[in-house]
Amino acid sequence: MRVGMLVVVATLLAVPAGAAAQGQGSAEPALETYLLTMPNIRKMVVAYEKLNSAVAANPALAHKLESDEGATSTADVFVKLEAEPAVRQALAAAGITARDFVLTQFAMFAAGVNDFAVGAGAPAPTAPAAAANLRLYRENRAELEQMTTRLKQMASWQALRSTDDGEDAEQE
Repeated sequence: MRVGMLVVVATLLAVPAGAAAQGQGSAEPALETYLLTMPNIRKMVVAYEKLNSAVAANPALAHKLESDEGATSTADVFVKLEAEPAVRQALAAAGITARDFVLTQFAMFAAGVNDFAVGAGAPAPTAPAAAANLRLYRENRAELEQMTTRLKQMASWQALRSTDDGEDAEQE
């Protein structure tokens, strides 16, 4: 199954994230200490809107962004994003770095997982960043849900989502 480069962090690092959420550490220290901010989350959404326009203008871009070839760490993903002119322009126009774009996505994913786990009775995370990110997630849930709805409606977001049945984007 191919995974979109822009969401590769969540799949490449899902196991370390689960471990980090439970206080067991992560293979990527930046992920353990990254603090979410609403300004960065808003910038991330704007970047996706810019990418959506870029993909609409150049559908081949979606195929480039789907490739996870060679990406084994967040640093690899930062480099791949910065190497693609349309992505670099979208990020710059949104006022967010590739690093913050990727880490914001991952931190939101981890905060959502922690929110679900705590809601199901698991203990709240004790790591400072995880606890702060969970608090921000819960305090801004309504706005985050609206942002998620907007992202899901974008063609580029849909094109970059991995399919559960292993189909490549070309088959969708």
